[in-house]
Amino acid sequence: MVRRRSSKVWRSADPRDPLFSAEASPFFHLARLVGLYQMRMDGHLKRVGMDVSRWRVLAILHEHDRAPISHIADLAVIRISTMTKLIYRMESEDLISTAVSESDGRVTEVQLTDKGRQIFADVRSIASLIFERAFHDFEDTEIQSLLVASRKIYHNLY
Repeated sequence: MVRRRSSKVWRSADPRDPLFSAEASPFFHLARLVGLYQMRMDGHLKRVGMDVSRWRVLAILHEHDRAPISHIADLAVIRISTMTKLIYRMESEDLISTAVSESDGRVTEVQLTDKGRQIFADVRSIASLIFERAFHDFEDTEIQSLLVASRKIYHNLY
């Protein structure tokens, strides 16, 4: 249920309200945060022939041994047509392999290759540098609170 709020914080964050300010908008800051993260990651990943999209696929497959393309696209919040192109490009680079699902012939499942596992291991150290830079002055409870809030926003939008 969506409730109308009247606090100054709510009003300045609500685009419909006359008090709205981009500087007070959580989405404005989230977009800036994601954009800056991707710029920093891309700058480091390009040096090793990788990019953020492929890093996300490798990270997802590291946690999900075998996953349908649609599930990977959902987790990465990427259109399935874009993800399909990315998957086949990564397959041509021998980072992943694809196979038709044994239980449903309409589904293409994806898994990491040995090369993909190695690249993932190598790129983790780069991702760790960015993580450490971003969170070096955070307490565990602050990181946990950010995760809780992020998940809540995601589920509200989903």
